[in-house]
Amino acid sequence: MSVLMIAVFISSMNIGAYTFDDMVRDIVPGRKGGEAMKEVARLIEKTSVQVRSDRETEKFRKDLMKSLERFDFMKIYNSRYCTDYEDGYRGVTFQGCNRDDHYSVNLVTSDEDRCEVSRIWDFRTRYSMKKNDRCITGGRSFIMSINSLTATKRYSHRNGLAFVDGLFRVIDPDNLRLLKAPECGLFTNLEGDARGVVNAFHKSFPGVSGFFERYAEIRSLLSVEKHAGVKYTRVDVRYGYRLDNLKEDFPRLAKSIRKIRDLYKIKLTFKNGAGHTYCIIVFDSRDDVLSMSFYTRRGRFVPWDGAGKPVLGEAVSPAAVRNIAFYAVMDMVHDVHGLKFTTNNVIIRVKWNESSARGHLKIRMEDIPRTAISGSYYNIIPAWVIDLFIPTNMEQLIYDFSTVMVQADEGKGSYVSFNWDARDPNNVMLEFNATSEFIDNYFIRYGLRVWSKKMMADDSFTVEAVKLTAKLLKVFKTDLDSLKL
Repeated sequence: MSVLMIAVFISSMNIGAYTFDDMVRDIVPGRKGGEAMKEVARLIEKTSVQVRSDRETEKFRKDLMKSLERFDFMKIYNSRYCTDYEDGYRGVTFQGCNRDDHYSVNLVTSDEDRCEVSRIWDFRTRYSMKKNDRCITGGRSFIMSINSLTATKRYSHRNGLAFVDGLFRVIDPDNLRLLKAPECGLFTNLEGDARGVVNAFHKSFPGVSGFFERYAEIRSLLSVEKHAGVKYTRVDVRYGYRLDNLKEDFPRLAKSIRKIRDLYKIKLTFKNGAGHTYCIIVFDSRDDVLSMSFYTRRGRFVPWDGAGKPVLGEAVSPAAVRNIAFYAVMDMVHDVHGLKFTTNNVIIRVKWNESSARGHLKIRMEDIPRTAISGSYYNIIPAWVIDLFIPTNMEQLIYDFSTVMVQADEGKGSYVSFNWDARDPNNVMLEFNATSEFIDNYFIRYGLRVWSKKMMADDSFTVEAVKLTAKLLKVFKTDLDSLKL
């Protein structure tokens, strides 16, 4: 008996690492994630690269882009393409149809044009507006609504949660020391625990690794820390672009990235009910375009307190939790030709509910405090001079704009929601809904117009974005074919 126990102990000491190959296998039940990922890759390629639209749809898109560039809500509302709906809204309906050799996205102009939402990634989406001649702050506003239904077939929220669970298992502190892979020579600035993750990812996805080495800089990744004798993984991702390489291969994309430099910084801090932090995400148009920080241990998010110390007793597993409510605090800075608009402590509420057959995620805007304005327009005209030429000061205009957003649609509020119906696990349907309300004010439209001019994509940008996506998908599919699944 003692010999058997020793043998079991020795074998347990030689358990292999949980790798990125394993993570892919476990995305779907039965460890059949390899074929599923190949199907998803083909689907992404079809819906992003092999897309076709009819002439009328393309004409509508061009008209819409011109109106959005000017944030001319009334022109969109009165568009000849819009239809009056029974609920008082006006809008258009798009449908996406997964054909044998391509993916079509077209306006629905009659019942005969409709295709059944049945094949994977078929969808029908209604974009609509309702005019409100006197909103809660006075003046005209428009309530915007998006309602969509998409066939996701055998894929649901559970697959996304399985992906997160698999990633957490790979970067678990006990697993990191087991990762063994040849040195790849990529992202050589990353050392220590992060080095093992880079090498392991390259072993599973050499093509994808090379793609990101070409166009991206990963300035930091993760490390193993210890608190009260307990190890945990601290993830601190800092991500930027290699603009010289991007300019060489995709000059229009590189130009667009340079164009928005210093335009914004948005920080999202996700907290639990006790006020402890789950995760911080920062989008910055400067050098570190994306930063993300969180702690993890044994497949769980580990929150931390104000001093940065992990609160192990409040750890939560994304794959196991069925009902949870938390919130995000958003801090934003936007720069419009030298005028800086700073809005801190925006509160966003998040609720997640799941049963055996359904998943429901709702994200709702709860509060937007007043915006502070500093700097000067084109570094010449200060904000107080601009205030002399408009009926009320800019800070009040923005606060009215925010108030209408928070109290949108007679108090229902601005929100987005995702509902997965998985009662038939082979025919899952995803319902997406979003609602908000916007003041139709010239000065608000002007500010949004300046911002959108930097952000909106033209045809040449779109062409290069499609080429970049195709390049990534090509190496991704090659890597998948080489995985030992």
